[in-house]
Amino acid sequence: MTQPMNRDAPTQGRRSAESAEPTGPTGPTEPTGILGTVPARLSRRGALGLLSATAAGVLAGCTALPSSSRVTRSGVAASDTNALIETAPGPGEGDSAEDIVNGFLRATIAGFADDFATAKQFLSDHAVAQWKPLETVSAYSGSTEPQVSVAANGSFTVTSGQVGVLNSLGVFTPAPEGSTYTGEFSLATNSTGQWRIVGLPHGILLPLSRLMQNFAVSSLAFLSRDRSRFVPELRWYPRSSQADSLVSGLLAGPSDWLAKGASSLIPRNAERAGRGVVVEGGTATVHLSADSDPASEDARGLMVAQIEQSLIQISGIDHVRVLAGTVDLGAAAQLTPMAPEVGGIVGMSEGSVVRGTGARRVTLASDRVLGTSDARSPSLGADGAVYALSASSLLRLPRGQDSASVILSVGDPSAGAGGLGAPMGDRHGWAWLLAEGRLTAVNGSGQRATLESSWLQDGTVAAFDLSVESERIAVRRTDGRVAVAIIIRDQDGRPTGLGPALEMPRASGAGTRGLSWCAPNAVCVLAAAGTEGGGVPEVRLVQVGGAVNTLVGVRRARSVISDRSEESLLIVDEDGQTWQRRGAMWRVLTAEVTDPSFPLP
Repeated sequence: MTQPMNRDAPTQGRRSAESAEPTGPTGPTEPTGILGTVPARLSRRGALGLLSATAAGVLAGCTALPSSSRVTRSGVAASDTNALIETAPGPGEGDSAEDIVNGFLRATIAGFADDFATAKQFLSDHAVAQWKPLETVSAYSGSTEPQVSVAANGSFTVTSGQVGVLNSLGVFTPAPEGSTYTGEFSLATNSTGQWRIVGLPHGILLPLSRLMQNFAVSSLAFLSRDRSRFVPELRWYPRSSQADSLVSGLLAGPSDWLAKGASSLIPRNAERAGRGVVVEGGTATVHLSADSDPASEDARGLMVAQIEQSLIQISGIDHVRVLAGTVDLGAAAQLTPMAPEVGGIVGMSEGSVVRGTGARRVTLASDRVLGTSDARSPSLGADGAVYALSASSLLRLPRGQDSASVILSVGDPSAGAGGLGAPMGDRHGWAWLLAEGRLTAVNGSGQRATLESSWLQDGTVAAFDLSVESERIAVRRTDGRVAVAIIIRDQDGRPTGLGPALEMPRASGAGTRGLSWCAPNAVCVLAAAGTEGGGVPEVRLVQVGGAVNTLVGVRRARSVISDRSEESLLIVDEDGQTWQRRGAMWRVLTAEVTDPSFPLP
């Protein structure tokens, strides 16, 4: 027998109390973030907020509490937010076993208001001692209520669709399409004859809308190997403890998929001390143990910069002070900003490499300097070097030079494209491209890097893009799967390999194509037209460890590109026109400049 959450099912259960332990929108949308009109420069807090608000707005529209949930809101404002306090009833006298299961599920949805005190009333004393509500948070879409079914042995099984799982470290893992949550509950009567749950899974089950309501999406700031850039990682933390959780996340270090190329200057034995993070008058004072002091001035500055960059995302925090015991660690180091130059599009116009799309665009390399009138797919390196393809060769023009040189050739020069994909110059002086299906990095003198990877085989890459700080890569494989990984570099910035893959199922699959980082923590892909899109392809924004947003694109869209920092998103169509989102509309930006790209800062 299977029932949605209700209070009308017959009593079930067969165990004695205290005997068990827990076991381990489609269509046109009006976006407010990167897909809308944004300021020329966004603060880190503003950028992440806009991105999260966009995704939250779409997801909230398709996630609603079950009508039978009986979760209510009181008229008392919560002390730490402007939201109303949610309440749910506790167990009633004579409730059936199924009533208890349904009541527990309702109480966990409202549990953030009372630290799950009501939910614990549905458990036996032993189960209360063992249950860890926030160890695992499973999220379902909310469009279908969880179903409660009774097994032959009297236990109850709760099933629902699953959109993702949040672990105790704040890492959200999206679930593949069609995934299902299953949780088993066993019950027994207590000394007064009342049914109580004696066996249950760790964690809770929430509608996605309630997950986003009770958890804040934040970005931890780790460091690149050369310590000149932040490498962000998205985490979800309870809003009631967001600041302390961010500091704890930094102390614990990056996730495994980032650890081989991102680091922290916070000593491994550092701990939060005293009152943790105290916010007064816009200043957050972070109290750490005395042995958290890295000693050197440079390391102190970088450590404070990590903490500051992470905490200023929180509304009401404008300044950060870090104490190791009684020692003030001083001012934060100033790292190179990741914001690209406004209007920095690079493309081809009448055989020349140009920057900009308007009448005042600047010529970076003429066809004479390039030595060909058939150059294509240009890129601008952070050092000012211009890259472009010519037949089966990669050209490089150093800043200030008057002739380009060939730094890579493959295949037969008479074979046109020659198996080369569009190059991309990173900030370390390496040009990345696909050479005969192989992901390749080459420096200014033509030396190829040997890229070791346990998950990426030669000939399996269809598209790729580098993140704004040049330390992460997103890859679309020929089977349609998309993954992101850290780039492993030596002390000179030479790439030596890729770290473990973090799969991104919502950016993958049949009907998706193209790939671009469109924010520090999100990639964009083109997806087949949705049911409400009128046959127009969608732009799908997928956070790395976060939510998904979709936006109707333009007809005959071929590729999507971005400046990687949430400031500009472009679509190139089959006719070679470049479209830009302005307000609620896509408008043609240029038809004269082709092969557009954004340089990495």
